[in-house]
Amino acid sequence: MVNLIELNEENWPDFAGLSVDESQKTFLASNIGIIARGYVYRNFRAKVIGIVSDGVPVGLAMVRDIDDEPACYELQQFMIDKNFQGQGYGFRALELILAALKAEQKYACVEVCVKREDAQAIHVYEKAGFVDSGYIDDTVPDCLNFVYRLVADNKTDASDIRIVSVEEATEKQRISRSILEALPEWFGIPESREQYIKESAAQPFFAALDAEKAIGFLCLKETGKETVELSVMGVLKDYHRRGVGRKLFEQAKKVAEKLGYLFMQVKTVQMGRYAEYDVTNRFYLSLGFKEFELFPTLWDERNPCQIYVMSL
Repeated sequence: MVNLIELNEENWPDFAGLSVDESQKTFLASNIGIIARGYVYRNFRAKVIGIVSDGVPVGLAMVRDIDDEPACYELQQFMIDKNFQGQGYGFRALELILAALKAEQKYACVEVCVKREDAQAIHVYEKAGFVDSGYIDDTVPDCLNFVYRLVADNKTDASDIRIVSVEEATEKQRISRSILEALPEWFGIPESREQYIKESAAQPFFAALDAEKAIGFLCLKETGKETVELSVMGVLKDYHRRGVGRKLFEQAKKVAEKLGYLFMQVKTVQMGRYAEYDVTNRFYLSLGFKEFELFPTLWDERNPCQIYVMSL
């Protein structure tokens, strides 16, 4: 029978000696590393969990809290010793971990970052109910972000979101207003927000729909014969990190390519100024944009303008 136990000063060496196959060692930290991370992340309620079968140590996991929005549990490490793989221990242990987190009910979901090449792990996570969110962290571009919903929140994943082109000017402005006014952290200056809304009426406009509700949008603007700008984009916060922004961008990029544009650019506040805009910078980098030029006073000294570009 598979059970979960807490590590202590007596049993930790039994788990420290466990190891995955040589071909899997690039996918996760060593067990000593996992135990060390439990200490390093102690202020984030990190828990190092021993996995046993009939009292015999077979695996190790680590879970911690992430309080930054969207707040969640993070299953940062999860391993089964090479001698016990393929016997169902991993799936059963994952079920027990998820059940314990669901009973605690601090957060509504669990996230895990998985290397793209780790097909065996991806299979186990998907079997347990994890879903690829579509979010890519530019600091680990070779990893996929999987999410498990502990609480039914009636929110759809990106696979259920429709991207449509909007042609009617007043509808463009209605959608852009409803989204931008809900995002004061990024669009809190009324004059700038109203300018985005006004200009959206004449721009190529893509909306993300959950059923018939607009939950995000993206506009393009021609800046040269061969260059188009991602002029404004917004997704409601409840749908962040669900792959909606990426889906909007992919559709807009396809249209830009069909229209014959060779380059796309986007402007945002320089990385390192505000936490909200750091998220935006990382998102653009994950899409494939590259730093082009920084204009320190284009907007004002407090908001240096970073321009990113990509080849289409």
